[in-house]
Amino acid sequence: MAGSGILECVVSGVLSGQEADQTAVLAFVGVLFSVIFLTGLELYHRQDGRFNEKEANDKLSACWYAVFCLLAVLFGFLPGFARPVLLLGIGMTVVADPFFGLVSGLFHISVYALCGDGGIELFLCRVFLLIGGCMAASFLERRKNLMWKVVFLFLYTFTAILVFSYLEAGKLEQDMLIYGLCNGIFSSVGAEALHKSLSANVQYAQKRILKKILKDNFGLVKDMRAYSAADYNHARKVSQIAEGCARLVGASADVAAAGGFYYRLGRLQGKPYVKNGVELARNNRLPMEVIGILEEYNGEEKLPSTLESAIVHIVDSVVAKFDVLDKDTLSSSWNQDILVYQTLNENSAAGLYDRSGFSMNMYLKIRDYLIKEAKLF
Repeated sequence: MAGSGILECVVSGVLSGQEADQTAVLAFVGVLFSVIFLTGLELYHRQDGRFNEKEANDKLSACWYAVFCLLAVLFGFLPGFARPVLLLGIGMTVVADPFFGLVSGLFHISVYALCGDGGIELFLCRVFLLIGGCMAASFLERRKNLMWKVVFLFLYTFTAILVFSYLEAGKLEQDMLIYGLCNGIFSSVGAEALHKSLSANVQYAQKRILKKILKDNFGLVKDMRAYSAADYNHARKVSQIAEGCARLVGASADVAAAGGFYYRLGRLQGKPYVKNGVELARNNRLPMEVIGILEEYNGEEKLPSTLESAIVHIVDSVVAKFDVLDKDTLSSSWNQDILVYQTLNENSAAGLYDRSGFSMNMYLKIRDYLIKEAKLF
């Protein structure tokens, strides 16, 4: 990341015809920004944020940051008001976080300003466009009414360019109308395409992490297997069944599978199970979605707040009852059905899933799946 930012400053300085000493100062600006940016990332690593999966997210962020540094340089060949800087804001917001999206975008437009591109009006226009890009990342997540969201982005970009170009020149010029139209179309359509592509990239990276932490060669998996064969087999069973339940109701199968496997992680260190399980998960850099499920273990300190957490709780409670009973006791399908019905009814009546968004339709689907398809033995 540091190298990409410094290289952008140097290349921008050379392309804009800056003197050698000015280009050197620009390089030091890149160094200062890199210190701020990387320090911010490290602070996020130490907090309960989405950057808990440090290695994978750092690689993803670094790769895409290099891409946006390159785009910022290429945009430099366009006229000032024609540069689609809104895309620079939305890009890092999707890959990292709105804060880093805005900070990295401010860095890019600051380089433009230091290279002598435009006055305060153009700089403020770019600031507004960056803010719009960071905000767009959140409302583009929902695909509903997508066309109107793209239209809104176009109007936002077009209006910003017209307003600030008028403030700069004192009149509305024909060139600015053309720049506004072109920039608005490219920014709005590009924002939707970029958001879709980057979101898929981020989801794929997160999916790989969730798959990785369930592999037999993962350190924590080895620890669980060495600690207790019974607990390990229980974890594998809960993971497999929770994954199937999640697919059935449209929840994240990968999160449910990982959460189901590590649900009893706290047993490795004993009571208090919730605290010890969460601490172990954080020390081993498990994804925050999984840590969130462990924080809601058995509803002891927090009730399940997501579908995945509710599914894991349901499956774990059912499998736990099957684990303590022998097959002879549950030899008939009638007895097995009754046990599933009883367990789910008890949990539901206790209000354990009231905060999870769990619907009656989901409840019935999972109940039928546990009775007819799940391999509970």
